[in-house]
Amino acid sequence: MSRLYKDICSQRTLYGAWRKVRSSALFSSSDEIKRDAEEFESRLPDSLVEIQRSLSKQTFTFLQQTGVAQKKPGGKARPLVLAPIPNRVVQRALLDVLQRRVRFVRKVLDTPTSYGGIPTKRVAMAISDARDAMRNGARFHIRSDIPAFFTKINKDRVQDLLRSHINCDATLKLLDLAITTDLANIDDLRRQGLNEIFPIGIEGVAQGSPLSPLLANIYLADFDVAMNADGITCLRYIDDFLLLGESLSNVDRAFNRALKTLDKIGLSAYDPRVDKVKASRGSTDKGFDFLGCNVSPGLVQPSEATRKRFKVKLGAEFDTAARALRYNAEHDDGNGKYSYSSALYRIDKIILGWGKAFTFCNGSQSMKALDDFVSQRLISLEATKTIVLAKADGEAQRRVLGVRLLSSTRITTDE
Repeated sequence: MSRLYKDICSQRTLYGAWRKVRSSALFSSSDEIKRDAEEFESRLPDSLVEIQRSLSKQTFTFLQQTGVAQKKPGGKARPLVLAPIPNRVVQRALLDVLQRRVRFVRKVLDTPTSYGGIPTKRVAMAISDARDAMRNGARFHIRSDIPAFFTKINKDRVQDLLRSHINCDATLKLLDLAITTDLANIDDLRRQGLNEIFPIGIEGVAQGSPLSPLLANIYLADFDVAMNADGITCLRYIDDFLLLGESLSNVDRAFNRALKTLDKIGLSAYDPRVDKVKASRGSTDKGFDFLGCNVSPGLVQPSEATRKRFKVKLGAEFDTAARALRYNAEHDDGNGKYSYSSALYRIDKIILGWGKAFTFCNGSQSMKALDDFVSQRLISLEATKTIVLAKADGEAQRRVLGVRLLSSTRITTDE
C-alpha cells in the first residue's frame, strides 16, 4: 500500500473529511441530508472506523446516489447528484490528500487566473484581478461560460492526466469509483425524460461531489495556459471565464482561440454576438457582469440579476412567514419551525449569508436599496403579526411568536 493511499485511509484524514462533510450537511436546505449527517455522527467513531477498515482492505463500496433535477430559470434542469454520507467522506478524503500530496494537482490549483473550487481563492480575488487588468489598459472584454460543462467532462481524459503523476493503482481505482455516478432513481428519471442530463458513463461528473471542482480545474488547466497569452488576461471560475484586452479585435481573436481550444476537449462556449444573456462583449468602461457582480472601472456591486434573485428569495420567505402567522393562530400542530421568531431567524440568516458574499463590493446605493426593501417587508410582516395577535388568545399568541408553553412540554422517563 502506497503512502498516498495510507494517507487517504488514515483516521486523521477521514476525521478531517468528516468535519467538512458535516459542516456542509448541517447547513444544507435538505432535511434528509441533515438527518443522514446526524445519524452518521451518532454512530461515531464506529461509522468512521468501518470506512477506514474497508478502505484499508480495498473493499469500500460506494452506495447508490440520488439524482435531482433542479429547475433553473428558463425551464431547463440542473442535474444534481446527492450522495450518502459515507460516499462524501471518502470523496472528501481523496480530494484533501490529492490536493495536499500530488505535485501536479498543486500546480493546477496554483494557476493564478483560476479561482473556483480552490481553497485559498475567492470570488473577490477574481473581481480584484479583473479591475487590476482594467487599470493596466484592458479596455475591452468578452465574458462567457461553458454550457453543460460538468456533464461533458471526459473522465478518462482526467484519469489519463493524473495517471502519470500518481504511482498508486489503489488510489486511481478508488478515484475511478468515486467519480462514477450510479443513481438509485434512474428508472424514475428515465420515465420523466431526465436521465440523459445526468453524468452516467464516460462523459460527465456529478455536480454536488466534492471532487467535481478539482476535476473541472484539471480538465481546463491547458485552457488556462493557452488563453493567458498575446496580451490577453483570461480569468476563469470553473465554467465562467472573462477575457480582457486592449482592443476589441484582440479579445475577439482570443475568443475564437478559446472556442478552438475548448472544441478539442469536447466543449463549447456561449457566443456574445449570438447570446447576449449568457455572454457579453464590449467596452469595460460601460461595465459588465461577472460572477454575480457588475464590474466597472470605479464601481463593483451585485448585478441586477443577482439583486433580483435575492429579493425573490427573501420575498418568498416573507410570504411564507405571513401565511404561517395566520396558520399558527388557529392550529397547534406545528413545532415552532414557522413561528414569527423562526421566520426572523431564517430571514436574517439569508441576509447575513448574502451580505458576506458581497463584502468586497463598493456600491453603497444598491445595498441601501436592498435594505429599504427588507425594511418595508418587515413593516408589512409586523403589521400582519399585530392583527393576528389582536384576534388570538394567550396560547395562540405564544404559538405565533414561537415561545413555547410549559404546559405543552413533555418529559419522557424510563420506568
